[in-house]
Amino acid sequence: MYVTYWNLRESPFQNVADTRYAYLSNQHREGLARLLYLVDGRKLGGVLVGPYGVGKSMILELIAEKVQEQGTSRFVHIDATPAGTLGVAQQILNFLGKREAISDISNAMVALQTVLNADEERDTHLVLAIDEAQFLREESAFEFFHLLTNLRHPRRREAANGAAITLILSGHSDLLARVRSEASFCQRMQLAWELEPLDANQTVEYIQHRMRAAGGDLWVFEEAALDEVYRMSGGVPRQVNNICDIALLLGYSSNAEKIGLEQIKQASEEVYSALSPDEQREEVGV
Repeated sequence: MYVTYWNLRESPFQNVADTRYAYLSNQHREGLARLLYLVDGRKLGGVLVGPYGVGKSMILELIAEKVQEQGTSRFVHIDATPAGTLGVAQQILNFLGKREAISDISNAMVALQTVLNADEERDTHLVLAIDEAQFLREESAFEFFHLLTNLRHPRRREAANGAAITLILSGHSDLLARVRSEASFCQRMQLAWELEPLDANQTVEYIQHRMRAAGGDLWVFEEAALDEVYRMSGGVPRQVNNICDIALLLGYSSNAEKIGLEQIKQASEEVYSALSPDEQREEVGV
């Protein structure tokens, strides 16, 4: 609706993991580099955590692109589901083209090894990213993850980097404590990286980066407006997107030339109005 008014090619603040709009702060860049090191070295795995909305899914999408470019691994990205551990196992098998139903984890592991054996000639390495992993509360979840790290590709069974799967668990910060409580599994995860919200300067860069990526004017948002976006969002990219998206709509509706403080205040009120006071404090990190 407002795209043409602001001379944009498309809306710059959609909450989807579109790598064309990826803004990499130093912490995002380092986290991406460390996880790619695991992938390139066919390591057993690592953990990516952070508050909701800080850019974990974008990091996973960037890894997926890199894996596709290299062509030496296959990337599978799934979300933890209410179906629990068995549901995750079924999703993995479905992605690998083995769609028959499984009855238990033991059955799933046999099916996974069968898939690997059938792919023996191609020596395909699997990068398995499980997002929202904090929702897997069953005790069997980490037993399953542990078993996944045991899998070896038939052609590389004796090699130092013969792991068939590099496992990346991604989720809310609470996930890290859960991983650390599983001593044996934790030892198999070579790194854990925690993303944090953007600081004030990074928030400005983030907004201007997305405006540029959509073909718009970097200076549509006035300085006071940018400061208010940071104050209200706490530097969480998802909330920055929500506020800026509504602000652009409000500016269009009022024929504004710039997005000022008043539009940001009104947009913030609309974004947070549906939340309870406790949820509002959680969203802005108070």
